[in-house]
Amino acid sequence: MHRRNALLNDELKSIKKQVADGKVVIMKICTLIFITMILLSGCTNEHSLSERVLVFESRQALQCETTGIDPAESAAKLFNAGITVNKTYCGHKTGVAYPAACGMGNGAIVVHEIAEKDMPAAQQAGFQKASELVNKQQGTGYETVECELAG
Repeated sequence: MHRRNALLNDELKSIKKQVADGKVVIMKICTLIFITMILLSGCTNEHSLSERVLVFESRQALQCETTGIDPAESAAKLFNAGITVNKTYCGHKTGVAYPAACGMGNGAIVVHEIAEKDMPAAQQAGFQKASELVNKQQGTGYETVECELAG
């Protein structure tokens, strides 16, 4: 009987050790996962959506004559200023009347998405924030449209 108690006691100690070791392993795994999550939370895309801004320039399009500056030419101006263009859109100003006459402007613009940190260089290259086109009191703004090739 004493021997059986000793064997049960040893078995119980072994089970307790295994449980304790299991808890240690689980704690180590949890700690590793937690540390990994903390480290990965510091990894963000340099140009995340909250750090992007839309800039524009006039396409200098003239009614009956030309569609103006090609969107690729416009993007090249930013590229030459050391700015990465994430996306390019064509558009036009809204809430502004343009006389219907050949040779007159038509409000066509080209809009680019860039990193907000590049805004000063974009302004030096002749671009403005697209948000400057929006004035709710005056009813002005802009909308994007499909790009046409310059002609």
